[in-house]
Amino acid sequence: MKQPIFPDYTNSIMNLSCSVLNHFGVPVKHNTLNTADKVLQKNYKHVVVILLDGLGVNILEKHLEPSAFLRKHLLTEYSSVFPPTTTASTTSMLSGLSPIEHGWLGWDVYFEQEDKTVTCFSSTIADTKNPAADYHVAHKYLPYKKIDEQINEANPDGSVEAEIVFPFGPRPFPKIDDWFAEIKRHASCEKRTFTYAYWENPDHNLHHFGTDNKLVHETVVDLNTRIEKLCSELNDTVVFVTADHGHTDVTNECYETDFPEFAKMFIRSPSIEPRGTSFFVKKDYLLPADSSAITEGDSIFAKEFKRLFGNDYVLFSRDEVFEKQIFGTGEPNKNLTGIGDYVAAAIGSRTIYPTKYMYDKGFKSHHAGMTESDMKIPLICCERK
Repeated sequence: MKQPIFPDYTNSIMNLSCSVLNHFGVPVKHNTLNTADKVLQKNYKHVVVILLDGLGVNILEKHLEPSAFLRKHLLTEYSSVFPPTTTASTTSMLSGLSPIEHGWLGWDVYFEQEDKTVTCFSSTIADTKNPAADYHVAHKYLPYKKIDEQINEANPDGSVEAEIVFPFGPRPFPKIDDWFAEIKRHASCEKRTFTYAYWENPDHNLHHFGTDNKLVHETVVDLNTRIEKLCSELNDTVVFVTADHGHTDVTNECYETDFPEFAKMFIRSPSIEPRGTSFFVKKDYLLPADSSAITEGDSIFAKEFKRLFGNDYVLFSRDEVFEKQIFGTGEPNKNLTGIGDYVAAAIGSRTIYPTKYMYDKGFKSHHAGMTESDMKIPLICCERK
């Protein structure tokens, strides 16, 4: 049986965030990242973190030659969080907190306060475009202070200016030329700066076309070229390039249509992510299975799950989730209600979608499981004196 690759919360993207926060005088709740600390101790005037969505180590190596700029400047390989997915991982980068602390566990999270499963970023009811409320649900129940706000507040004299550069949001830079221009502008200011810049590719293309696709290759090569040019134009700057997760080519199935008898055990549709899934199970199926259970103490639900998916997913009871600190270390968020009776993590390519709505998207590649390709991400570093 394949073995799960657990997140390392002493050597993860969360720890990179803590290194940056600590460097600019913000108290942090977790260990910093030693490899980043050694670079930051050189006290560059400008610090830039570029996060390329989906550019895991496997994607970097598949699409760039060893002599390419991003691979030549690879500082270390390290860990995403669980689940290794944009919602959880980028929020850890933005906050310096683990997923169990910030609560943004994945794409769709169940909020008991609303009795709704909500898509965190868009604040819509899962699988729909309908607003979940007349306010942003995740921000209401799971608020956090972003990295730029924390740094600016820690430096009230205005000696440091921190900024976030996104392709969307209240101050968007949707065109890649403008996005890079803004990074360069901010990292050329007279005062000390920190810039966090997120870009949505290659993840978008990977989902739709798979890891071997020509467009994906061209996207990665183009980003490599653009970042090399950016770094050549900066002075007294360190640029870190990283990712939130990697990608795995997948085969797709659906609980709702392919396993309707099993789906009858759910109180509501599974949530978080297809490859990192939370199950809320009807009480009758939480009862102990008979003596033929796969593992002593298995419930009816667990026994059937392992029979159907045991070669492709690893299943954790709710108690195991907290004991093993799968969603990270620290105090669980008091408003977090998205962890059900069981959590399952993919350990292969097989991916089971909660609903036909999600299945019909037909993703060729996905993430959020406990495989090396999902979990392992690069930390790339270019120093410019």
